[in-house]
Amino acid sequence: HGTAAKLINMYLKTALVCGGYHEHPLVCSLHPPVDRLLLSQLAREDSDQGCKQFWREYRDKGWSNFVSDDYEAVIGQIRVLMDGRPLWAVEKFWVGHHSVRGKHSR
Repeated sequence: HGTAAKLINMYLKTALVCGGYHEHPLVCSLHPPVDRLLLSQLAREDSDQGCKQFWREYRDKGWSNFVSDDYEAVIGQIRVLMDGRPLWAVEKFWVGHHSVRGKHSR
């Protein structure tokens, strides 16, 4: 379920958010792609200690192992974190592969 959700959401983000429809109410409801990099950064940066544990647990489970209930739990917590802002905007926490590689290559 996690892999399918990520592929679908990456496509929708590219087509709609990057295509200039980012403010449309339906586009604001798009679930963001969820992966280990995002979950790890949320575990580091979310200021609520209870949420840090939540993000760690799902990071450690691995997004590609998510079943529907796991994915829905993560999206629900992202809704809380974003507090009315577009869900896709949680990607501000996604550090990308360059940042991760740079830390390990030195």
